[in-house]
Amino acid sequence: MSDLWKHRSTGIACKTCMWFVPKVTIMEGTIDTPNPSYDLGRCRRHSPTMNGYPVVFVNDWCGDHKLDENKF
Repeated sequence: MSDLWKHRSTGIACKTCMWFVPKVTIMEGTIDTPNPSYDLGRCRRHSPTMNGYPVVFVNDWCGDHKLDENKF
């Protein structure tokens, strides 16, 4: 019997969430822009703690995921 939930989390990854903010890289002589090949970001779902917003990978996921249709 195959697992029907095997790939369930692929559609609810941090990279498609409206609360996910990708890490910004600073290149000399350019404006700060998100680097699409970078796989880290911050989750801004809840207010920051003393350590700031939690760092997450683009393929992480949680129960608070809210789909952002602009990130497909």
